[in-house]
Amino acid sequence: MSKRYIILLHISFWILFALVPELPMIFPDKKYPLYYYYYTLSSQLLNVVNFYLVYFLISIDFLNTRKIVTNLMKVLGAISFFICLRLVVLVVVYVYLAGFDYQEVTIRFYHIVLESYYSISFTLMALLIKFMIDWFKTQKQKSELLARTKSSELALLRTQINPHFLFNTLNNLYSLVYKKSDEAPSMVMKLSDIMRYMLYDSNSDKVMLEKEIEYLESFIELNELRMKEGRFVKFDVEGDIQSKVIPPMLLVPFVENAFKHGRKNYKLPGISIKLEVAGNRLDFDIRNYVSTGFPVNKDKQGGIGLDNVQKRLEIIYPGTYSLEIEQNDEEYQVHLMIQRL
Repeated sequence: MSKRYIILLHISFWILFALVPELPMIFPDKKYPLYYYYYTLSSQLLNVVNFYLVYFLISIDFLNTRKIVTNLMKVLGAISFFICLRLVVLVVVYVYLAGFDYQEVTIRFYHIVLESYYSISFTLMALLIKFMIDWFKTQKQKSELLARTKSSELALLRTQINPHFLFNTLNNLYSLVYKKSDEAPSMVMKLSDIMRYMLYDSNSDKVMLEKEIEYLESFIELNELRMKEGRFVKFDVEGDIQSKVIPPMLLVPFVENAFKHGRKNYKLPGISIKLEVAGNRLDFDIRNYVSTGFPVNKDKQGGIGLDNVQKRLEIIYPGTYSLEIEQNDEEYQVHLMIQRL
């Protein structure tokens, strides 16, 4: 809300609150003493002064129970001050503007009640509005801070994924080059495609699901080249993947985990992957064979494991996902379900 709009809002409020109720006074058939007009004008001006002095000069923390006495003293002090100020102005109006003799001016009980009512009303109104505005500002700041924290955490998690994957791939490539394998050039090309995706696409919060699937396929081919086994992975995609988006590199840790810790030279396919989209729901299942008693939930050589993925899911899809991991003597299975892509 712009500053000009706020000022206009304040002016409109005081016009409606202070002037509209007094409009009957200007009708020709209404005859009021002159001092009544002076008193009404001074009273409305005091309402404005009362409100803004309390609003800008008095700070009260209503939520701090340790300052109840201090806060109460501030409120009572402000109310008392403005009651006295209003009574003084009342005398000034009667004596200096209306022309009454000082000895004829008497402060009656109803004067005190009326001025007390105005002082209490505008003091509490100012404090309440200030509290509400400050509370909303605090909540907005908290929300912005939480959003920045989540954004920073997601960025950190992504930066952990990229070097980890690159480190493993370069090790594999080095092994092929060292052995002078004919598959090394193909692996370099696949690595180039993957790096292009990592550099230009994965910096966004979301990427097209098609792009993520292409990335997974390249990743799988790259690892199959290293293993010299073209049928090691069975990857099925079902459903309408058009126009769907997903956080970049969300699924690759599961596939990388399966390759790194999966059992080789056992049964084909060694890794089975199924990605299914139904409406906005995504189901991702991956299964690989393991050696009995081998812990596959964490990379032994400083990898990020699956904790990284779960943290990202908690931030991006709080309460709208499920991640189930099961392991028996022969297989390791992961099922990820995201309710709303």
